[in-house]
Amino acid sequence: MSRGGAAALPDLSIVIVNYNTREPLRRCLESIRAERGALAVQILVVDNDSKDGSAQMVRESAPEATLITPGRNTWFSGGNRLGLDAASAPYTLILNADTLIQPGTLHILLEHLRANPDVGAVCPQMRFPDGRLQRICSRQSQYVDLLLGYTFLGALLSGWRDRRRAWMWYADWDRTTSRAVDVIPHSCKMGPTALFRAAGIFDPRLRLYFTDDDGCWSLREAGYAIHFVAEAKLVHEEHASVGQVQRLASQLYFTDLIAYCRKRFGAARAALLRLLVIPTRTGMDLAQRLRGEKKRL
Repeated sequence: MSRGGAAALPDLSIVIVNYNTREPLRRCLESIRAERGALAVQILVVDNDSKDGSAQMVRESAPEATLITPGRNTWFSGGNRLGLDAASAPYTLILNADTLIQPGTLHILLEHLRANPDVGAVCPQMRFPDGRLQRICSRQSQYVDLLLGYTFLGALLSGWRDRRRAWMWYADWDRTTSRAVDVIPHSCKMGPTALFRAAGIFDPRLRLYFTDDDGCWSLREAGYAIHFVAEAKLVHEEHASVGQVQRLASQLYFTDLIAYCRKRFGAARAALLRLLVIPTRTGMDLAQRLRGEKKRL
């Protein structure tokens, strides 16, 4: 590149939202560094006002990363929107801080998208640190699934609930083969940057949960397929951030559940669901309070 010329765009932008997960984030950044190969990668770390030295670790250990510090907790959706706004590559990978990229994964996912312009998002096979396969991906949940999954109706109609759950979670699929699916997790989701922005995959009404259901719904509404790519691999620790404030996370879960229901199924159905989840929500909060779990950050 000649002096003063325009800088070439990166091949891939990677957005990582972090909240008090310094050491998992360090390992994640090291795995990206080890596996990016010849790809020109833009790494964007959005730190949601962590108190564990995460931001300083990024400055010292990953100078190649761009650190975004909003100065407050923007939650998962807000942080990813900030990252997407700053992404300059044609493709963006949304990545959790508690993940480890495995050999070849970035290239496999990127080439799959380049070869299939009708695909709006892809994710890899995911495993726990001990090697167990994670049964990620699902069909799109319907209103009845919310009723059966989060209210006493599920206990009264357990047979129907279990059949619906098996159908929704692709019970007959072992996750060792690639296929089209309805919903993939935002813990590792790659797709065209412009499409992610246009589809609004991180609705600000959903702070922490149901972002993958809602975002994938928007992508499919726009006419794009969603693929699970088994040849690509990822290790995912899971729940590194929310595990620190489980009681607060549970309350946010129900708040986001109602917001998601209102958006996708209407205000009347959301009002009914809000009423019917009161026993579940109250019982869970009581159990967590008795265990001494925190409700505040």
